[in-house]
Amino acid sequence: MASNISICGICDLRHLSNPSTNWCQDCDEALCSECKEHHTLLKATRGHTTIPINDYENLPAFITDFKQYCDIHNEKYQNYCQKHECPICCKCIQDHSKCTENIVHIETVIKHSKTSQNFEDLNQSVSDLQTNITQMQKAREDNLTQLADQCKSAIKKIREFRIKVNHHLDAVEKGLITKLQDAENKCSQQIKDVIKSLIELESETSNFDNILQGIKQHASELQVYLATREIGKQVSDKEKRLTSMMENKRFDNLTVGLEIDTKLKNILSDVKEFGTVSLETDPTNEKLINMKSRQAQITAVVKSFDDIKLKQVNTFYSGSKQVTGCIILPDGRMAFTEYGYKRLSIRKADGSPDFEIPLKESVAFDLTLVKDATVAVSAGYYSCDRICIQIINLNSREITKIIDTTTRAYGVVCVDEKLVLCGYRPNGIYTIDVNTEQQSGISSTINVGTWSYITYFKNKFFMTNGINHTVTSFDHKCNVIWSFNDVNMKTPQGIAVDNSGNVFVASARSNNVTMISPDGSRAKQIVDQKNGLNKPCSLHYDRSNNQLLVANLKGTVYLFNSE
Repeated sequence: MASNISICGICDLRHLSNPSTNWCQDCDEALCSECKEHHTLLKATRGHTTIPINDYENLPAFITDFKQYCDIHNEKYQNYCQKHECPICCKCIQDHSKCTENIVHIETVIKHSKTSQNFEDLNQSVSDLQTNITQMQKAREDNLTQLADQCKSAIKKIREFRIKVNHHLDAVEKGLITKLQDAENKCSQQIKDVIKSLIELESETSNFDNILQGIKQHASELQVYLATREIGKQVSDKEKRLTSMMENKRFDNLTVGLEIDTKLKNILSDVKEFGTVSLETDPTNEKLINMKSRQAQITAVVKSFDDIKLKQVNTFYSGSKQVTGCIILPDGRMAFTEYGYKRLSIRKADGSPDFEIPLKESVAFDLTLVKDATVAVSAGYYSCDRICIQIINLNSREITKIIDTTTRAYGVVCVDEKLVLCGYRPNGIYTIDVNTEQQSGISSTINVGTWSYITYFKNKFFMTNGINHTVTSFDHKCNVIWSFNDVNMKTPQGIAVDNSGNVFVASARSNNVTMISPDGSRAKQIVDQKNGLNKPCSLHYDRSNNQLLVANLKGTVYLFNSE
């Protein structure tokens, strides 16, 4: 390969100097337009990925340093050692003979790197870091303004008192003002030093966004995977620096105060100062947002989609005859809606009865947790009933609010105290603010049907449509991310998402639960009739305990642990 990537590597071997136009990510070689055409047509290389040479040159140096071939054996990387966290070729395996259980095929590790949860977490970590820096910088700048205002207030107080005394105190006044200004300068310099550190930290991290977007578009899957680890380490270092500054109280607010000496009696003979200048440090009210231990997640190899299994740990009869909605509450209890029977049934963690709440205003289709012990229940569609959402406090066992809706709401999910509904007649996705009751339609293009359910996870919505047998993922603006259907998924209804972004769907006619991969590309049946499923309509995934709750329409309930 030519050391100068502006020259075609193949032509260079033929002692020609044709300018390169593309870069082959599989061969790690620059190609001219003619060689690129041959490269595309050859059977051995027609599946290779090429990008414009300009795009390759725009990648950061540490990205392009990640190669597809082993530096020692000049063989293409085919495996990955999880113990040493490095790609290896077929010959490297001999050097990793003690790592047999930790060696996996490299495709298992790098597949879907650009759409993986790790990549999204890294994007979020970069965003959090930038937000924290901006927030702390603004707080320090506000502290500067606050200090100036405090000093102005103190000076005013001094001068008001100064009017009441004779000119003998002029020198004392000047001295005290000087002390105040010295204190302000001292505090200001400390704050400016902190701001300078934050600006430097911001400068060091400002390019992460562009790098991440660049590698997502132009780097290979291996490069993305390795780059993700490298950038993750850099982000972790920056977060540690920011956390260290917080722990060292460098973000604490500095204040200046003034106390006038009230014991002044013999001003001319005894008083030497107007008062004393106090310098205090108040703990900052600012918090480093979302400073989670994401790096452990970013560096870990995600459990394979194929390895996820469910273990049944409980089954019981809910006492309900028409279950269309279910959730696991934060305290471990379970709540079920009985559609036509207009009831909300609460069961203890072991499945035994707790209490029931009659819902007289309308039928009870689906439910979602609003906060703590408060749930919202949708009404579905019964022509003779009120079209509304009922807000229920489970502690007081009372309906605390009834919100009339402009659409017949089936599936419902709460996101930041806003209810997102699957609306039917008129069809679409709707939102309701729980506090203000303000309603709005955000999309009429998403295909919503009767008995459509909806859930939410990490800025994405997931919705079922039992009429056309599809599951659709879309963002906050209702832009479709992916849509999935399968012959083994007939009349999909209840839907939930686990901590890895895997989507669980209960299909009433197929009598099964299907698990769909986060990118919507793969699916497998994970629970079926052998487990007792018979027209399962609703399910819920408890992300705190990794448990899946599935309910048949006629009331039999199954609880599974995710393994």
